[in-house]
Amino acid sequence: MARQFQQGYYEVKNWDKYVGQKNPRYLSSYELEFFGWCDRSPSILKWGAEIVVVPYFNPVKNKKSRYIVDVYIKYKNKNGDIREELIEIKPFSQTQPPKKGRKRKDVYAEQLATWYVNQAKWKAASVYAKERGWNFRVVTENSIFR
Repeated sequence: MARQFQQGYYEVKNWDKYVGQKNPRYLSSYELEFFGWCDRSPSILKWGAEIVVVPYFNPVKNKKSRYIVDVYIKYKNKNGDIREELIEIKPFSQTQPPKKGRKRKDVYAEQLATWYVNQAKWKAASVYAKERGWNFRVVTENSIFR
């Protein structure tokens, strides 16, 4: 049985902060929580979901691809400096290389392929962000729910 993920459309409350024309779609409870934080936080000046596309080379398909980053934020940090970041939201388990263990070979191969693709995406996003004076980071439940 496939795992069920919480999905839907986040109802933006502060449209003056949101970069987009319509309510953003969330694909997990982590994204829903992060969207709500962006919308409510006084330190977030602008934010948008799936508005930045980063070109990257997909090592599994062996071709150029497009990576749509989960969230863009512009915020004022605790020192009063304005910063911009690209944020990928993932469960912590998906930020670690898969362990072979006792799982079937096809399951392990799929997890390994996903790991390699994610690494390529995140490296490309880091370069893309750095070229613009931004930062890129992966956010997990360990930081969302702190």
